[in-house]
Amino acid sequence: MDYPFTTDGCSGGMTYVWSTAFGRSPPWNDLCIEHDRAYWAGGSKRDRRIADRALMAGVTTNGHPIFAFLMWAAVRIGGHPLLPTSWRWGYGYHWPRSYTESNN
Repeated sequence: MDYPFTTDGCSGGMTYVWSTAFGRSPPWNDLCIEHDRAYWAGGSKRDRRIADRALMAGVTTNGHPIFAFLMWAAVRIGGHPLLPTSWRWGYGYHWPRSYTESNN
């Protein structure tokens, strides 16, 4: 890895807004951190799909299916590895870096 792991919890200010409104992190904040770890490490297209689906499933399980879908759509649209953003797939590496080959 070129950069150390970083996380903002749930992106888009969601952790901040939820914490401000309810006095605690969102009930799925740990899932967001796990998702950030997957995005930091990067990998194949399949790995990204698995990470995004796991986030959506976990937030849905926590009783928030609308948030789950919105979060899934946001990461699918805004997390492509070739976008020059600090939250892209594989952000632990210097940009540009695309998907790696899948082992499956």
